[in-house]
Amino acid sequence: MEEKKITVLAPELEKMIRNFLESQGSDASLQRDNDRVIGSAFVYEKIRSSLEYQEDHLIFKNAIARILRRKYTLNLNPKAPDIVTDLINELSWANYINPEGIAKDQSETMVKIVDRYLIFLKNVRSGHITKNNLQKMVIGWMACEIDEIFHPTKDRDIYLDYVATTLLQNILLEKGKEVSVESLIQLKIAIYTLVLKPDYYLLQYWLIETIYPDWTAMSPDDLIKIARSFDPYYNKVNNTLNFSDRKKYLQFVKMNIAPFILLYRLLVTEKTCPEQGRGIDLAKIKEKPQILHTRMMETYNLAVREARNKVWRGTYRALVFILITKISLAFIIEIPFDRLTAGSVNYSTLLINIILPPALMLIAGTFVKSPGPKNYAVISESITNLISHNQIGDKKFSLAKRKNSSTNRIFNFIYLLFTLAILAGTIWLLIWLGFNFISITLFFLFVSAVSFFSFRIRNIALELAMKRARDDALTSTLEFIFLPFIRMGRYLSDRIAAFNPFILALDFLIEAPLKSILKITNLWFKFINTKKEDLEL
Repeated sequence: MEEKKITVLAPELEKMIRNFLESQGSDASLQRDNDRVIGSAFVYEKIRSSLEYQEDHLIFKNAIARILRRKYTLNLNPKAPDIVTDLINELSWANYINPEGIAKDQSETMVKIVDRYLIFLKNVRSGHITKNNLQKMVIGWMACEIDEIFHPTKDRDIYLDYVATTLLQNILLEKGKEVSVESLIQLKIAIYTLVLKPDYYLLQYWLIETIYPDWTAMSPDDLIKIARSFDPYYNKVNNTLNFSDRKKYLQFVKMNIAPFILLYRLLVTEKTCPEQGRGIDLAKIKEKPQILHTRMMETYNLAVREARNKVWRGTYRALVFILITKISLAFIIEIPFDRLTAGSVNYSTLLINIILPPALMLIAGTFVKSPGPKNYAVISESITNLISHNQIGDKKFSLAKRKNSSTNRIFNFIYLLFTLAILAGTIWLLIWLGFNFISITLFFLFVSAVSFFSFRIRNIALELAMKRARDDALTSTLEFIFLPFIRMGRYLSDRIAAFNPFILALDFLIEAPLKSILKITNLWFKFINTKKEDLEL
């Protein structure tokens, strides 16, 4: 299909690109010339981060959260300056940052942030959130705010505003009605989720900043006031995240987001790694907009190739996560239960439970498909429309609630019967193979987790798919069979991560002593250096 020549650059897009490139954000590497790296801390951090199924861009933020959580939990009277000093040291030991590159005002800002959150943690009360979950959540927000010091987010907000405004043109509104604030926020949540892939705490924090713009500048008295009547403030954020029609916004954005993902990746690459690109000259693009189209299609081709690497990287991480968690639970629960109830270990069921989930994960990663040639043409046309007319097409999408027809109710009932039949048949087969209650529970737990992880990995490859190829009969049948497990895995995945015994053991039995030893060693060498300097005078 012959590509249309683009002769006009939409003024809205031109303005966004200019503001994005001029804004502060998306900082380059923080690790340059770091001579404070300690081998054991660096290796430990690599192992620790590989055990959590997380996006690459979340690793730094989550490392901050983990250090803050440990410092807060193990100190009876935590002080902001001490926590920040230890945080900077530990991040530099693991080669996340170069401490010499941190300006004085940045470290002072970190102290102020930690001090604010310590006040909040000391006073926060909730009627329906446990103390442990409350502390974990608030420390997660603190990590997000500290992360923004190193990775400013002004460009993110410029991008979100632009994409939301552009996509609004394709939403069908009822006659005489305007877009509500709630609809705009839901649209931005969907865009943020699909493009920037935040975790739950980062999404919460972004929403707090959106709903309460003064959050980062509140006085101690205001923080105490909110902390002591926390539930109403939290409920407002939580209700927005759990909005009843949120899936409709996600569905709409997912159908149309691919050109915007390519635009974001191109702009971020030019901003953080200009040596990898050829620079974005707005004057030249305005004169010849076809240049931008060419660059975005080049980004698409590169993204499709990189998606395959991401699939294997995601498969590897999921394999490590599943295998280590399963082996840990086998020694902690399954083997002792077998010996207690049967007097011996059923090695056949144990091997099935250990080998089958990773094998399914590997098979699923092997057969993931990338978008086909038809998708290239659809993406190209959408980019043309975006550059020329500042919209991705003329098709309108209705967010109005649809009535649940009798046909849908019948299909839902039939699907429920099939789901129950699949689960019942699986349980019967496992009992026939000699599985007991514990081994059946673990089987469902990990097959569900693997099914969900496989589903997520498949979505990585199809992230830029606006025109999906039809699956063959075998693939469709397998997906139907595993759909109950995928739904179960979606519910259980975060809970497995939260209660992973191996990770908990690492955090408190290995990481805490290791970092304490490194801290004492570091202080000792500083003392020795001081004594040597005294002798040289």
